[in-house]
Amino acid sequence: MWLREKFRDKLRKASIISSRKDKPFILYRNIIEESEDALEEEVATVSEKYVVVQVFCHGGFVPTDFQKQQIFTLDKFIRRILKSNRSLLLQCLDNLK
Repeated sequence: MWLREKFRDKLRKASIISSRKDKPFILYRNIIEESEDALEEEVATVSEKYVVVQVFCHGGFVPTDFQKQQIFTLDKFIRRILKSNRSLLLQCLDNLK
């Protein structure tokens, strides 16, 4: 419970900074698949009141292509990250410092 509140507080502060600077804040980057010169990568960013999670391919001869995009409110993202993957949570907390 303490970790959830700490994460919520840091995420809200990042969303305020993001809206003031008018620039998204990267929470994590996760390489899903890597081959020779191309990557499939998942990137989560905070932009004002929302967290945007995008999966895209890029590099080599592969044109940049978005495979998936999800938009979460801050609270829904917190619930999702706590249920799904602790290592991504720790990466988010590390990037929010």
